[in-house]
Amino acid sequence: MRPVSATIASLAAVACVLYSAPSVEALRSGVSCRVLKNPINMATQRCICTPCHVCEYSFIKFSCKMITGKDVDTTDGSEIKPQQPTLEAAQWFLTKEEMTKSRGGVERNDLATFTEGNTVVAYPAADEVFMSVYNDIEKMGDNDLVYLSAWSTDEIPFDPINDPTGAKTGFKSVMGRVIERGADFRALVWPNLLEGKQNKAIRDYINGLAKPKANGPARFVFDDRLPKLASSHHQKALVLRQQDKLIAYLGGIDLTSDRWDTLKHDRADVRENAKINRAFKGWLDAQVRIEGPASKDVGANFLQRWNSDFLPAQDLVDDMTKFANPDFSDLPALDAGVQLNIPTDGKHAVQITRTFSCKYKNYKEFAPKGETSLLQARIKAIKAAKNYVYIEDQYFILVPELLDALLEVMPRLQRVIVVVQRTLKEYKATGYEKYFFDMVAPIQKKYPNKFQLYSTKEASNLYIHTKAVVIDDVYVSIGSANWNRRSMTSDSEIGANVVDTETMTTPDGILVGKLVHDFRVKKFQEMTGKSFDELAKMKFIDAANLFDEAAKDAKSIIEPLETQELATFVAFGDLLRQQVDPDDKC
Repeated sequence: MRPVSATIASLAAVACVLYSAPSVEALRSGVSCRVLKNPINMATQRCICTPCHVCEYSFIKFSCKMITGKDVDTTDGSEIKPQQPTLEAAQWFLTKEEMTKSRGGVERNDLATFTEGNTVVAYPAADEVFMSVYNDIEKMGDNDLVYLSAWSTDEIPFDPINDPTGAKTGFKSVMGRVIERGADFRALVWPNLLEGKQNKAIRDYINGLAKPKANGPARFVFDDRLPKLASSHHQKALVLRQQDKLIAYLGGIDLTSDRWDTLKHDRADVRENAKINRAFKGWLDAQVRIEGPASKDVGANFLQRWNSDFLPAQDLVDDMTKFANPDFSDLPALDAGVQLNIPTDGKHAVQITRTFSCKYKNYKEFAPKGETSLLQARIKAIKAAKNYVYIEDQYFILVPELLDALLEVMPRLQRVIVVVQRTLKEYKATGYEKYFFDMVAPIQKKYPNKFQLYSTKEASNLYIHTKAVVIDDVYVSIGSANWNRRSMTSDSEIGANVVDTETMTTPDGILVGKLVHDFRVKKFQEMTGKSFDELAKMKFIDAANLFDEAAKDAKSIIEPLETQELATFVAFGDLLRQQVDPDDKC
């Protein structure tokens, strides 16, 4: 028998190795520590070095340094060998039981749990989306369907390079012609007070066209069936029945102003000439196009909302703000009068996820206890991550469940990369700056070098509107939902989670999905300015490190983003947060 003393010594040695593992020297520093120049800032922030939550002053070296300790992992992930992630869609997606649980115990019967055999295109920029939508609709005619759910619309050209006035490719021209050819156009649009004028103009134009052959008279309907006055219908989806084909688009892109832009963000002249610009000089976003069984799920979502017995925009406020709707009728099933040809030989598994508030009691036909499948699916996917998580989002503010999921998997990941829109001045009064800090600080404190945080260069005035999560080059989630509590629990949202069965081997020597890999590389191309081919030949960790180089390059679009705890944060308590970022739990 081995002596007890030897056993204890061995255990001690193992413990020493385990304890010292996080001390592997990092090749990158995720934090730039420096002295606060203003004594007033030192007093109000109660620290000498910034960012205060990750930096401290060394009175030995007389300089600022990163806070370290037994609870801080200062490695940068470069010492971690990439692991083979699961390629099974069922391991990434919610099961039927999990989907039912996300709906308060009510089964989701009109939409599949998930589908296989789809053909998905993932667009990393809006110009390709507008062109694809235009080309699809131009092929449509008599007895076809165009169903749009939107946060906003506007009279903008779909092909501003060749048609800056929109004479041929403008919203009105495209939809007017397809209606004239005999297609049935319908739209459910949030009564957006911020952009009311342009939406009412589109409403008046569309509803002024020839009435539908059946189920009329309204084609364009404002939908305010939401839990709170401050809530919004945020779903952005387009369903096209093109003869016997069914096509669905969904993501972060509305068919409205400011959205059109290229991956290189090099056509500001086009945006200006076509009057696409509103507040920004460029736009970052993402969208998917789906053919296959999942397109039926997106269509079913539209019909559930349109055919609900509880009618929208029926009160005095709607009358006063001119959002009141004309009469409209229920719509038949997507395959009414048509034998649909839904291909099932595609290479992509898709799960359509949604948010409907459990606190709103008029979703009784399709979500009587709400639905948070979008949130629950994201938690599950993050927990399945083996190598990295890439997040591109408009807000990235505190969602406690998502923060917990990230912290759980961080020890085994090489990196978490976040590209997010910096908090705009007009949002600071809502507390979003604090909620952003609340999301970032716990990760940054514990994993300062494995966590990468960027925004677009402030001087570029490029707006990040993307709602995308990519994991391990195997899983991608693209939809309308922001990384905030209202999108996860309160506002209506829709997303597509995609796993690819067409695999390829990466320079890291692991099998991944080609669609997801290519989408991620294109997004890295957008951020770093490197070519697709150059990035595709790199190991993931090397490609991730390019973000730091790009952030220092005046020609790139990104720069490091910092967050700092401010004395003003005390003003933003939970009561206010519940108004601007409600967390609808039942």
